[in-house]
Amino acid sequence: MARGTLVGVLAAGLLLLAGVQGAAAAKRRNQRQRRDIEPRFGPVEEQIWDSGLMEKKLPFATLVEKGREYYEDATQKRFKGFVLGYVTPWNKAGYQNAVTFRRKLDAVSPVWFQIRREDGQIKITGGHEYNKTWVEELKQDGPGSSPLLVPRFIMEMDMQEQVQVLADPTELVKAVGTQVVGYKLDGIVFEGWSQWVASNGMSNEQFRRAAMGTVMMLGQTLKANGDKKLYLAVPPLYPANEKAPWFAREDLEMLAEHVDGFSVMTYDYSTGIGKAGPSAPISWVRTNLLLLQKGATEDAPKLSEATHSKFLLGLNFYGWDFALAPSAKRGQGLAAVTANDLVPLLQRHQPALEWDDRTEEHSFEYTDKEGVPHAVWYPSPRSVEMRVQVAEEAKVGISIWELGQGLERFFELL
Repeated sequence: MARGTLVGVLAAGLLLLAGVQGAAAAKRRNQRQRRDIEPRFGPVEEQIWDSGLMEKKLPFATLVEKGREYYEDATQKRFKGFVLGYVTPWNKAGYQNAVTFRRKLDAVSPVWFQIRREDGQIKITGGHEYNKTWVEELKQDGPGSSPLLVPRFIMEMDMQEQVQVLADPTELVKAVGTQVVGYKLDGIVFEGWSQWVASNGMSNEQFRRAAMGTVMMLGQTLKANGDKKLYLAVPPLYPANEKAPWFAREDLEMLAEHVDGFSVMTYDYSTGIGKAGPSAPISWVRTNLLLLQKGATEDAPKLSEATHSKFLLGLNFYGWDFALAPSAKRGQGLAAVTANDLVPLLQRHQPALEWDDRTEEHSFEYTDKEGVPHAVWYPSPRSVEMRVQVAEEAKVGISIWELGQGLERFFELL
């Protein structure tokens, strides 16, 4: 081999080796960078408006580092309307957040109780979840300054059983009242409406009258026993991918005298239509409020201010991870995302967050180890603030699902 050729081969080999070493070094640098980006927790002096978290162009590193912090003064309530927040036993962070940010909350609803029917009788389960120490911490500021304790009671029985129970709700109402008195609750959140609609019960006039009568009797009984509160969990006025409302303004008007607030589920829009996308597009949120204000007809009377303010706009503190292609292991994938899920995803994939001006939500994409592409839509401080502003402008309240699933920075916006 000629000397020049040999030199050329050696040079090419050195270049190739350098390239491999360079790629390996770059990979090591990336790995070091991922390890270095760690979330910071606890109170800080910096307010959210100075943190960079409210920008459309939001670097993933800023969200990782600062999203779990919160402004040191957690006592000031910024939002003027009523705020109801849910907590769940399977997400302990919600209990701590409810206590830390209690001054920003008007009511807290632990997801504790189930209404069941066993051997022909009403049975309420879930009392083992009651936590006296936590309740005392939540109520430490005393009457009038502490949030109301209004646990959720959900109907958990098949529809045939519900038909029988709602036909004569006396036993149900008495059982709920016993729990309210026994645990010294301030009231309840009652959930059953979505089941009634999904099973076509509310399209049957006899069932509908029985269901409405049950809600009214609950409200009357609770009010008569120390002015205990009744909040009703209901679907959106304008549900995604549905031709008719699952809960109409007319329903709200009929029940408003007996219900203290309607916890409206204005989220899960894209899962409702079966494709990747935002949880609560801002135009859809506004349409729900427009239906509240105007009703179904042009000549619908204007709601009283007291009735109007009982509408609690649902605000999701969680998001969704959509698999954009089938997986060999999981098939078509869809998974809920909490703050505890979000941070590791951002650390691992270091994605670019995209702001959608049309829906006013952030999202990002990544590819998992199986090569499956994903899209994640999770609320950012900016998207939460946009919805808080909409609720403020409409003079309605807010209901949050749920307090342990969001970034601690969200609470500064309330």
